Amino acid sequence: MNGALQRAGHGALAGAVGAACMTALRMGAHRAGLIQKQVPQVVEEWMVHRSGRAPRGGPAGHQAASQLVHLGYGAAWAAAFALGQRGGRSRAPLLRGALFGAAQWAFGFFVLMPALGVTRPAWRQRPRELGVNLSAHLLYGAVTALVSEEMQQQRQRTPRSELARRLATVG
Repeated sequence: MNGALQRAGHGALAGAVGAACMTALRMGAHRAGLIQKQVPQVVEEWMVHRSGRAPRGGPAGHQAASQLVHLGYGAAWAAAFALGQRGGRSRAPLLRGALFGAAQWAFGFFVLMPALGVTRPAWRQRPRELGVNLSAHLLYGAVTALVSEEMQQQRQRTPRSELARRLATVG
C-alpha cells in the first residue's frame, strides 16, 4: 500500500479513537455540571435546524448522528495530520499531538464554529466551557498522535506462531 495512503488511514483510525476519548471527557464534564451539551450535540442540532431533517430513531438517532459527525470530523483532521508526519517514532508524540489538538481547537472555536453560527466564539464562552473544550482537544491530539505513531510502528505486524502468541506479553 502507498505510504501516504497508509499514513492517512492510520491517522483516520487514530483520529476516531481520539474523538471517542473526547466524548468520554465531555460526558464526565456534563455529569460534573460543567457543561450542558457536548459540542457534537450542538453541531448535530445546528445541522438538523439548517437542513430541516432530523435523523430517524428519536433520541437514539440524534445521539448516533452527533457521534458519527464527530468521529468523522476527528478522523478527517487526523488523516491530514498524519500525512504531514514522518514515519518512525518521534521524540515527543504527546506534545506534538497536544499542539495539533490546540490548533484544531483554535480553528474550530475562533473561526469555524462562530462563522457558521454553531456556537459562541471562544472569547465569549465561559471559563469552564473553554476549559472543557481545550482539555478535550489536547486529549484528542495527544491520543491521536500516539495511536497513529503506534499503528505506523506496528504496520508490519502479522500473525505469529502459536508458541509466539502464547509467550507474548499481553496487556
